[in-house]
Amino acid sequence: MSTNPFYSGTYYGRDTYHLTADCRLRALQEFTLEQCHAALELPVLQKTVRTALERRIRKLQQEAACSR
Repeated sequence: MSTNPFYSGTYYGRDTYHLTADCRLRALQEFTLEQCHAALELPVLQKTVRTALERRIRKLQQEAACSR
């Protein structure tokens, strides 16, 4: 995935992104597994956000395994 999963919208012709850890933590609660993996590839990522992404990935994988 080449787009930033923390994209938050376009305002007055400019793309905006969630940059603070707080905003990113709220945003990732809605992420899909693919978005989580894309977010982990970002070069600058807060440690708390990385930990939350890894936790979300485990949760999504467990949910997928239970639904089989």
